Amino acid sequence: MQLTYSHPTYGLISCEESAWTGKKTICFDGIPLVKKNKTTYELPATDDTPALTVTVKGSYVTGLNLIIGAETIELSQSPRWYDYVLAILPAVLFWCFIIGGAIGGAVAGMMAVGGIMLIKSLPKVWQKLLVSLGVSFVIVAVGIVLLIAILGAAA
Repeated sequence: MQLTYSHPTYGLISCEESAWTGKKTICFDGIPLVKKNKTTYELPATDDTPALTVTVKGSYVTGLNLIIGAETIELSQSPRWYDYVLAILPAVLFWCFIIGGAIGGAVAGMMAVGGIMLIKSLPKVWQKLLVSLGVSFVIVAVGIVLLIAILGAAA
C-alpha cells in the first residue's frame, strides 16, 4: 500500500507498506527515513534542519499514524465498526456455506483481511455495502448450488 500526505512543514510524506510482511518505507520529500527499531524512524540531519525522530503507530489495516514530537499525522484512518462487519460477513458465509472446518476458517480469515483492505479503499458507504452484499450473494448462491448437487448425488 502506498500512502501519501502533504504536510506544510515536512513536505510530501510517503509511506509504502508491504501487504505480506508489513515492512514500511517512509520518506519525507523523497528522503528515506532510517529505521532505528520496530516503531521508530529518524530523518537524518541536514545543513538546514536537525535530525527528526518519527514514531509509527499501527498499519494500513488498523490505521497508520506518524507521531513527531507532540504532533500526530494520520496517514490512514482506522476502520469503523461497519467496515469490519461488511468485510467479515462474506468470510463467515464462505466458511459456513462453502468449505467449513479448519481449512475453511483459514481461507475465511484471509478473506476477512482482504475484505477489510478492499472496504477501506472504497470512499462511500453505499459502495462498501454494495461490494459486501454482492460477494455475500455470490457465496450463498454457490453454496446453494453445491448443496443441491450433493443432495442430488446422494439420492
